[in-house]
Amino acid sequence: MPRPSRRSLLRGLVLGGSAAFLSACDSPGRDDSSPTGRVVPDDPTTWPDDTELLVAARQRIHAHLSMLRATRVPGRAKALDGRWETQIARIEQLITLGGLALPPLEEPSLTDLPADDEAGTTAPRQDGDGDGDSDEAAATTSAGPEAIDVGRLLRAQLPSVVAEIATSTPTNLAMLVSLAAEQADSAHLLGARVDWAPLTGPSGVHAVRVLQATRPAVFGLEVVAARATGEERETYLGVLDQVRALTRQLTTLAGEAAPAPPLGYDLPEPLEDADQRKRLASSLVADIAPATLQAAERLVGRADQLMAAVRVVAEATRWSRELGGPSEPFPGMTLP
Repeated sequence: MPRPSRRSLLRGLVLGGSAAFLSACDSPGRDDSSPTGRVVPDDPTTWPDDTELLVAARQRIHAHLSMLRATRVPGRAKALDGRWETQIARIEQLITLGGLALPPLEEPSLTDLPADDEAGTTAPRQDGDGDGDSDEAAATTSAGPEAIDVGRLLRAQLPSVVAEIATSTPTNLAMLVSLAAEQADSAHLLGARVDWAPLTGPSGVHAVRVLQATRPAVFGLEVVAARATGEERETYLGVLDQVRALTRQLTTLAGEAAPAPPLGYDLPEPLEDADQRKRLASSLVADIAPATLQAAERLVGRADQLMAAVRVVAEATRWSRELGGPSEPFPGMTLP
């Protein structure tokens, strides 16, 4: 993600999508077959790899959850409660399987929520899965904190979160990138859309891995859009424009490593039925996030490229939702 004690759970956190599954692999390092005999609670040097990052992630998500429960949550973000609970439970399993007792959780203060001018400019939601309330109205109808304030906090934390996960080992890097992408997507759902910097990665051969998912997605979206009409067609075209733009950027980032695109791809037929078209479009877009996580595993220590990977996974998650796909606790990964 063989370390039988810690990695058995990561073996279940498999990179998902319609075509890509990442199996656990052997990696050099100390034998952790019995980590509980070596771990000293007050000595992080005895902890399994990345445990400090997992402890920090658990505390951060707990703080987000506590803050969200103290605010009025818009309908589009109701699922965040369950998603964050699942994340905490999985992280706790990893920590305890590594032989460390769970440290106590600290309760956050709502005064930790940033003001709008501290967290950038927010933008109205665009993904059409809300409850009809405008984000600006949600931010001003109460004297107390609102869900959009939590979203601003999530957005403001992203640079420091990515800087932390850049120190991760390959064992947990994909999972931590997935969690950061979910945080960015959650900020968007809460009304604090992230204004991303220009895409800087993945580059070279790592970009090619993602291109192998975006190119067929572009082709398939073009086909289903051509066979659809009305609102269905507009939905496909909206996602297509964004996936096509990403593909162009990745082609540039790949440089000479980028192979020539094929003339076409085999697609299941027939595609005359709206459900068939939707399933195909959703499955193709669903492959983008796991492909990006696979590329991210090779980007240890490269915070700028990891931030770009977080962006791609977060945006692919939003595109998938627009096409009717589920929102998962670990985007690009599936739980056992």
